[in-house]
Parts: sequence; structure tokens; C-alpha cells
Amino acid sequence: MVDLTTSILPYKGTGIFELDATHDEIKSRLESHQIQYDETSTSNVPPWTLIDIFAEKIDVMRLAFAKNRLFEICLKEGFKGRLPNGIRIGMHIDEAINIDKNLTYNDDNDELFESPEGYWLDYYRADGKIFEIIIFIPALERDDFFEYKW
Repeated sequence: MVDLTTSILPYKGTGIFELDATHDEIKSRLESHQIQYDETSTSNVPPWTLIDIFAEKIDVMRLAFAKNRLFEICLKEGFKGRLPNGIRIGMHIDEAINIDKNLTYNDDNDELFESPEGYWLDYYRADGKIFEIIIFIPALERDDFFEYKW
């Protein structure tokens, strides 16, 4: 079973999932911890492999791989861990903005709030509640990310 309470560490990972790990390393950890997941591939070039992790039939985490490396972890509703500054899923976006004064709104990036501390926040527009925290490798913020030379 996946630990839903581990700390969320931007640029590093959460729990047993370390950013920049290989696909095989992560699959081995999933199997050794008997964690239920689904795996799909995208039509990107190169293709991305996506692993969705479930807890009690709820999709709680998505791991994204490109060129066999874990480059992004998307934590979803049901995940109870927190960022080092205390921001968590379910918190109101205004409270997160008060905690991290450097959060900026980016309507070009799926209307996410972005932090220079290595994470993005997505929230419900209707009630302002955060429903996803996304952490990633530092290369994702570079203009040459899609050249996959990281």
C-alpha cells in the first residue's frame, strides 16, 4: 500500500518515489510494496509512460516518465502529505498564496499556480480548493526540456 502521508519534496520526490529514478526502479518499488497501479503510454515523441497509483480505488498519484526517467509526480485528492511550507491538497488557494508569496498564476500552463520552489498547484475554480500538487525535476522548467537532454 502507498503511504499517503509522506512529505512532498519539490525536485526530489515523495516517499518511495524519487524524481529522476528509472522506470524499472519505480516498478520494482511498486511491486515490492504491493501497490496497485495502471500503466499507459502517450503518443508524445518520445512516448511518455504514465503510472496511475490507487488507494482504495481512488486515483491518488500519477508518475510521468520520459526516456525511462521519472520527471514529474502529480499528487491528487486523497493524498495527505504536505509540502515543506505546509501547503496541502484540500487547502484554499488563497491560503497557499499567503504561505508562498512567490506563487504566480500562469494561464498558459493549464491555469496553474507556479512556485519557484519547484511545484505547481491546480485548484477548483468554483470553490478555490487545491486538488493537485505537481512536483518535477528542475529540467522541466527549462526551455529545452522537450529536447530531452537532461
